[in-house]
Amino acid sequence: MTRPADRAPPPLVLSAEGKTWVWVTVLLAAVGWYKSITLVLLLGYLMFALLVVNGWLARRHAKRAAAALDPPAPGTAGTEARVQVSVTNHTARPATVGVEARVGPHARTWLVHPLPGHATVPCRAALAFTRRGHYRTQSRVTSGYPFGLLRYAAPPVSGPDVVVLPAEGAADVNGLRRWLRQAGGDGRSRKLLRRVTTDEADVRGVRPFRPGDAIRSVHWRSTARRRELMVREYDAAPSLDLVLVVEPWVPVAPTAAHLEAVEAALSLAVTLALAWSREYGTGVVVAVAGAGDSVRTAGPSEAAVRAALEPLAGVTGAPRFEPFGPRAFSRPLGRAVRLLVSSRPDSPYSGQISGGLGRAFLPLSPADPLPWYRPPGRS
Repeated sequence: MTRPADRAPPPLVLSAEGKTWVWVTVLLAAVGWYKSITLVLLLGYLMFALLVVNGWLARRHAKRAAAALDPPAPGTAGTEARVQVSVTNHTARPATVGVEARVGPHARTWLVHPLPGHATVPCRAALAFTRRGHYRTQSRVTSGYPFGLLRYAAPPVSGPDVVVLPAEGAADVNGLRRWLRQAGGDGRSRKLLRRVTTDEADVRGVRPFRPGDAIRSVHWRSTARRRELMVREYDAAPSLDLVLVVEPWVPVAPTAAHLEAVEAALSLAVTLALAWSREYGTGVVVAVAGAGDSVRTAGPSEAAVRAALEPLAGVTGAPRFEPFGPRAFSRPLGRAVRLLVSSRPDSPYSGQISGGLGRAFLPLSPADPLPWYRPPGRS
């Protein structure tokens, strides 16, 4: 049911030129009436008639068109987000309209002249956002045709939110895999992570040993039979999926440093997910601690990974999180690199989810020495 406030037509607004026009019209009409000068009085009437015609035509032109903001792809803080508003003429007659769009703190206007009948024209803008978050959008059609004295503004239409992800840094994912094998974790966690990050592939055959070959690749039976070192030759190693759990931990009374640590951890998570997808073209699973409905699985495309990262745009910290249960993830976690990105070093939450899921997760924090990662803003 439509509310009465929605049915009320928006007012016609006088422009600065229109206000001057009205004052001149009133002055001419007053002088013509007071002095009994018919031509001056008629000129005042004519100017008033033109004002009425302007308002009537402006309303007709604005009613012919509608504006809608197209769903934008999630961007990252510190970069430009591409926003497009499509204005459509749903009649057969051309129109001259203006388009106004508001995206969070940003406002943009366009003039579309002429807008042909049954045509759609895109209006684009590049907007920069310094902070992550969900930004509300509105768009509307206006018209001051033909004189610009009166402007008719259609009711604003809310559109999809613009999602701005945490700022992205730079990561060498091949360096990350080497780091995981050599220095990542200890005990059972290190053994499991080393196993899933070691390049494995189907054995194609054997060949003589070459300098630089790994000792673990030596095929000892063939070596004994041929009396020379023989090594296994592999097909191209398959790439692994990435399972990323994000823990935005803060104490009960967080300080500015704790909140900055959360932002740094979110940037690290976004960087890892995007860099992994670009380098290996495999799936990425993203989950936020404490939010069971935040588990997102993305296919091998950057657009899908950005969509999976959307929950990070609205994350707020908390002092405690319940661990994920064994059914939280829809796919097996055995053949995947499993990382916990936390805002605190040596997070105990990794042990909690490792026990709950039966798979080891290696904790990472932006406070750790990570030679393969460069935070955003650092050259």
